Parts: sequence; structure tokens; C-alpha cells
Amino acid sequence: MSKSKILPTKLANARLIPWKKMTPLSTLKLERGSKAGVVLDKDGVPRLFIFDTFALLDVLSAIDEAIVDKLPHKDYYSRKSNPAGWLIDELETKLPLNPEYIDSLKAAIGEAEKRGWVPFEKIQAELSL
Repeated sequence: MSKSKILPTKLANARLIPWKKMTPLSTLKLERGSKAGVVLDKDGVPRLFIFDTFALLDVLSAIDEAIVDKLPHKDYYSRKSNPAGWLIDELETKLPLNPEYIDSLKAAIGEAEKRGWVPFEKIQAELSL
């Protein structure tokens, strides 16, 4: 397959610019460490948008947050009504867990056990809930 069939646009005289030069930070702010860019043609028209995984999640999250209060609960979790939220969930199932997050969960569980906190499951079982 030739490159012209793979790429959605011709890249002759194209240039790559950072996402933040294309979009004001207040509009769609990417989290620290997220990488994104825009390929402009010779006339300065955006032709390709390039996102790493976390930048794509940032953009999808901004869309998702904008509609969270506008959709009924059932529709919010619908792939048809909220494709951005659905795609976020799909991508997150394929990402490895952050080791720092795992360590913080282990520390929180250890702290809860040390303080004698009772798990909800035990309370439910004892109260027959």
C-alpha cells in the first residue's frame, strides 16, 4: 500500500506545531506530560492532529466533562449518547496501572488496617444488608 493511501493528506511543505500554539490553553488544556501536535499544510490549514495516549484522554475528558450534567445517568454511560466517555473507558481498560497509584492504594489499605477500620463487606454481612 502506498503512503498516499495511508495518509489522509499530502504532507509536502507541511509543518508540525505544538498543540498549545493551535488551541488556547484555557480551551482544551492538556495535562503535564501529554504530547500533541498539529500538522499544517503550506497555507496554514490544519490537516492532521497527533496525540499521545494521555493527550487524547485529556481531549476526550474535556468533551466528556462538558456533557456529564446534560445527559441522564443512563445515557451518560451509553456509547451512542456519549462516545467520548465510552472511548475513555475502552482506552483505560488497555492501559497498565500506574505503579505510584498501586503503591498509594497499598498504603491506604495498610493505614486502614492499622487504624482498625472495618471493611464495608463485613458491615453488610453482619447487618444482613
